[in-house]
Amino acid sequence: MQDIHPLAELAPRDVVAISIMRVMNQTGAHHVWLDVRHLEGFKERFPTIYASCISHGIDPLKDLIPVAPASHYASGGVRVDLNGRTSVNGLYACGETACSGVHGANRLASNSLLEGLVFSARIAADIAENLPEKSDPVENASQAILLDPEVRHEIQISMSRGAGVLRSSDSLLKTSSDLTRIEDKKSTEPCVEAWETTNLFQLAQAILKAALIRQETRGSHWREDFPETSDLWKKRIVQQLDQKGYWMSGYQEVGSK
Repeated sequence: MQDIHPLAELAPRDVVAISIMRVMNQTGAHHVWLDVRHLEGFKERFPTIYASCISHGIDPLKDLIPVAPASHYASGGVRVDLNGRTSVNGLYACGETACSGVHGANRLASNSLLEGLVFSARIAADIAENLPEKSDPVENASQAILLDPEVRHEIQISMSRGAGVLRSSDSLLKTSSDLTRIEDKKSTEPCVEAWETTNLFQLAQAILKAALIRQETRGSHWREDFPETSDLWKKRIVQQLDQKGYWMSGYQEVGSK
């Protein structure tokens, strides 16, 4: 990283992740190497990382560590207001599940904990003041939409390659083609794993469609073919499924309710 950023390995995490992915794309490797052998006190300062490496047969004090970027937070999510209310009466969302807007386009470290503390308190207060009326249970949804749990890894690999750290029209369209193929692989029986895989697939579709629509780079969304930030895109992309299961995309100006 010395030739890429003045802070070298201490550069912002999105800069480091982008640089790693470019090297991986150039070499075709699944990782790059992290060298911490020269650092004193690594075992004491990072005991969890050290223990994890040892469990995989890697001694960080002697060996290079294979590393690659991985998604660990979603800045988008279910759209909510300042009290955590969704568009469905009586349904609330909080934390990483929700899109409250407090993180902008790129969450800063530790702010997710504060978001959870603030919005959980607001939601609890709002529920206490606005208890919804009881309603009749709805019929179970059709099981025909469920995907085979075995395709989960395919979804993860395809999204990481084409809609992860580095994005472009070509990579996103390739991923879209992959998801279309995966969608035909249905589950033979309803189970928790099938529901989780189906939910993951729908989330992947939402991310992919939004990434294709947003023709700019903003925060953690990096388009190689649109590397600049545009004032025309100071808005959120809002997506939902209609009654027939088709995706609908719209926009919400930043700062609007």
